[in-house]
Amino acid sequence: MNEASIPAIPGTLHGRDNPNAQARDARILARRKRIQDRLATLREGDVIGGKEGEKKEEIGKGKQQLVDSRRRLYRVKLRTDQDASAVRVAGDERETAHRAMEEMARQELRGKLLAEAEQSARHNAAVAMRWADLFSIEVPQDLYQEIEKQRQSCQKLISSKDKLISEIKSELKKKDDEFVRTLKKQAEDIDTLLQFMSRQFVEMQNAYKDELDEIENAFLAERDNTLLSGNKTEIEKLFKTRYEREDQHLNSYLATVAKYQDILEDLRKSDAEDYHILKIRLETDIQNLEQHLEAMRATYQLNTEKLEYNYRVLVERDHENQATINQQKRKISRQRDILSSLKSRYLETDRKYMEENMRLTDEYKRITEQFKDLQGKFRHFELVDTKKYTEVWSMKEAEVAAKVKLLLQADKVIHEQQLGWAWLPPDDALFLPAWQQASSPARPGSVAPSTRPGSRKQRGQTQGAGEAGQVEQGQEEKEGGGQQQ
Repeated sequence: MNEASIPAIPGTLHGRDNPNAQARDARILARRKRIQDRLATLREGDVIGGKEGEKKEEIGKGKQQLVDSRRRLYRVKLRTDQDASAVRVAGDERETAHRAMEEMARQELRGKLLAEAEQSARHNAAVAMRWADLFSIEVPQDLYQEIEKQRQSCQKLISSKDKLISEIKSELKKKDDEFVRTLKKQAEDIDTLLQFMSRQFVEMQNAYKDELDEIENAFLAERDNTLLSGNKTEIEKLFKTRYEREDQHLNSYLATVAKYQDILEDLRKSDAEDYHILKIRLETDIQNLEQHLEAMRATYQLNTEKLEYNYRVLVERDHENQATINQQKRKISRQRDILSSLKSRYLETDRKYMEENMRLTDEYKRITEQFKDLQGKFRHFELVDTKKYTEVWSMKEAEVAAKVKLLLQADKVIHEQQLGWAWLPPDDALFLPAWQQASSPARPGSVAPSTRPGSRKQRGQTQGAGEAGQVEQGQEEKEGGGQQQ
């Protein structure tokens, strides 16, 4: 089976624009490959069957029957699988065609929607442009006619929308009916597939049963004709070989026993003299060891006496050490009493000093709080005094400025009217603060600040003297508070 033997489905199924075309081509290629593999397997089975027919006489009937049964069962299975696969292939082809038609209908519906959207956009634009013209119409009849036209345009637009909606609803109803038909068809396919599967099961069951009977009969015939006679001859040969090997083993065993008996007798004769010499040497060693034992007993007795003497000495020393230990225990008890008294004294002293420390700490905190309170009061009174001084200074400065102004007017009148002199006003720096008077240059003909009454320099000196008095008063209050503490 080649690719040319499979017809192509007409329409847009093989088009490059169809999204299901590639998937369908892949399924077709996979189905072709499976069919080719099955055909190749059948051909190989026929070839193997021909070769096995030539070697049928060489292998047994049971094995040959196994090969034949497997071949027949494979053919039955392949035939039934093809019947069951035909239902699935038909369903796949039907679904592929259905998807192609669905894609075409979807494209057509999308085109209708786009065309209707463009047409609606044009109508909406025309209606929106016509609304502006309605506001410029003043005649009621003309306005009514234009509004009626506008209503008809809107009704036409709504009708086109309703028509498209009805088409979509009808298409949806068709889809529902098609879905029901598809479900029925799938149910029929499933029933057909179940029938095929049931028939395949029955056929395979019967085929397996028949082939199993054939294999069993072949093996029974092979056992009756070949295996029993062959096994009987082989068993007789094995028993004969076993008897011969048992005779050989018995003869070799008896020869080995006689040989080892002769060797043992020779060894017994040769070792008798060595045994006599070893006995004399061991008796001599026993005598020497007995003499050594007596010497060791004497040494042991001497060591026993020495150990008893040392034991008595150690007992005496133990008594002395016990007395010394008792004396040291009494000394330790006295030292413990002294230590406990010292600890109690230490604890009492430590407690007393801790109380003293806490008392001094509280007193220090109290004095610190009083000092901080005093500093706060000092700052408060300092600010209050400074504020009062500033207010008094401002008030007096305004009064002095008014009097200076009157004085300057009187001085001008005296110079111009009484004396007939040209009057020069005083320098502006005269009325500046003291820190600005040093930086401002004096005008020619102006009065010096020190020679004019009520100058700012004098006022600054007065202010400095007042501040110095306040500072001295604050220091006296601070010293008085320290003495009270």
